[in-house]
Amino acid sequence: MLKVWRTRDGEGGRAGGAFQFERLTVKVTRWRVVLAAVGLGTYALALVATAPSEIVVPRSSNGERQAVGTVWAGERALPGGFAAGWTLAPLASVRHLSAAALLEVRGPDTGLTGQALMGPGRVRVRDLEGTASMRLLNALAPGLPFACSPVMRIDVPRLSVRGTPEGTGGMTTTPGECAPSGGGVATPMPALNGTVTADGAATTVTLTRAGSGEAVMRARVQADGGLTASVEPGGVGLLPGIGAPVSIETSL
Repeated sequence: MLKVWRTRDGEGGRAGGAFQFERLTVKVTRWRVVLAAVGLGTYALALVATAPSEIVVPRSSNGERQAVGTVWAGERALPGGFAAGWTLAPLASVRHLSAAALLEVRGPDTGLTGQALMGPGRVRVRDLEGTASMRLLNALAPGLPFACSPVMRIDVPRLSVRGTPEGTGGMTTTPGECAPSGGGVATPMPALNGTVTADGAATTVTLTRAGSGEAVMRARVQADGGLTASVEPGGVGLLPGIGAPVSIETSL
């Protein structure tokens, strides 16, 4: 702290002068600290606003850029013509004590918005809503052996991608078709309903037939980001090349 001591004539005693010095010190020091904090904060925000997005999303193994823009506002390309964009939200970051960003995912038949909260070992999504092609699943989990055309309507207030499992919300899909990822004969896919739930082990997304409620597919996201996608008995015959229940493990 910076202190300014100033003598004044006419003080009646040592105690009165000491109180005067203390009052003057607090007044001068407060403004110096405020000005210094504003200056440092402005400088830090300027660094974040102009830093390239490659700090967050590094280049691929062959040296190609995977994102454009800055750390403050950027966009990352995803397979299949999809892209995920972000804009940092300083006030929400202070309120949630986590790095907060507004999200937007766009692409074929896709327009999603939401908010991401990121901290050490955790990534949570809030207020995810909009529409998304089921082909977005292939962009997020390239190991899936099939690609489906239905469009999902999504309303998920809470979803954990990494960290303590949590999830609420649901979705519906239009009828469509599914084909092998490598090409081949497509099979019809009925309308589906989806739910997002969580237990102590994982966040789970379950898709069921709209009419019967029979489970078709299920995805479980563990705390470490591990993803287990399974085709349930109700999905056998709907998905190309799937003649029995099967489970695929990958990571987000």
